[in-house]
Amino acid sequence: MTEKEIRVNLARNIKTFRAIRGFSQAELAEKSDISVAFMSQIECANKFPSPAVLAQISNALDVKVSELFSEKENVKSDNFKFMLDAMRSVLNGQMKSFEKFCEQFSNAEPTY
Repeated sequence: MTEKEIRVNLARNIKTFRAIRGFSQAELAEKSDISVAFMSQIECANKFPSPAVLAQISNALDVKVSELFSEKENVKSDNFKFMLDAMRSVLNGQMKSFEKFCEQFSNAEPTY
């Protein structure tokens, strides 16, 4: 595996774990005590973090450092995005239904 492949693999895994945790890139950078710009460079596979920064990122994501280097995709990116989008759609639909219910309830005449 080349250095570039290692960086790309690391970037993919960090992005996947970050998405699973629901962190924005800025939130992960803050939790990892690094700049957003550096986090972006890591996630774009342009920079490689030091062992200390890798430890900070893995702690923030609550995964082992070795999991950040896994060659196997822990969650297929496209499948995960599809599932996440589907869940958001369902939750949005439920929220709209609940809001409509609340509006109808608040506008209803008392029945007593």
